[in-house]
Amino acid sequence: MRLTLSVIIPTYNEEKRLGRLLKSLAYVDPDEVKVVDGGSNDETCKIAIKQGARVINAEKGRGSQLKKGALASCGELLLFLHADTYFTEKIDLRGLYLSGIRAGFFELVFDVKRGLSLSILERLINLRARIFSLPYGDQGLFIERKLYFEADEFSAIPFLEDLDFVLRLRKLCPPKNFPHKIVVSSRKHLSKIPLFPFIVSLRNNLLIFLYLLGVSPNLLSKIYK
Repeated sequence: MRLTLSVIIPTYNEEKRLGRLLKSLAYVDPDEVKVVDGGSNDETCKIAIKQGARVINAEKGRGSQLKKGALASCGELLLFLHADTYFTEKIDLRGLYLSGIRAGFFELVFDVKRGLSLSILERLINLRARIFSLPYGDQGLFIERKLYFEADEFSAIPFLEDLDFVLRLRKLCPPKNFPHKIVVSSRKHLSKIPLFPFIVSLRNNLLIFLYLLGVSPNLLSKIYK
């Protein structure tokens, strides 16, 4: 009997990127696609509907959007994705699950590589995720539905919802690194400033450190913006 797979995508003004992701979902063969929109004022929702996804309206904030999307889904397997990612190869997620992987993530590849620093950062991100079983949201998260709720699902927080959830998930079942790639937008790392990708990464890691010290995600999200 075929296992059902639900894809959940939080969005906010992603008209330039969402269509590419939705088309690429043919590579993972989902049974349903939930686009959970946080109040976009562009063509995001129209693009989603046109490509066969179901749009769910939610309070803006990736944590609450992911949480609502999971509750509205019916798949035995869940795949959480950022709207600015996409696939370029066929991936048998049901087969990976049947091989014993209850939770997993993909190898991150930036869509544009300008300079050595971005290539090095890509390698460091994947190394960190593999060694510590600690992927972030842009690497995608595949998880058994039962395990998702056992790990207390995503928290309705505006920032670092991926880290918050994966830290809890690791205690139950550390996610595995899939031998498949997910292409990620490099838009936040591109600049003419020397070593800018490392500056962004350093800023992000400082925010993570502050979160682990107990600083509110609401305050950190304001700094992140």
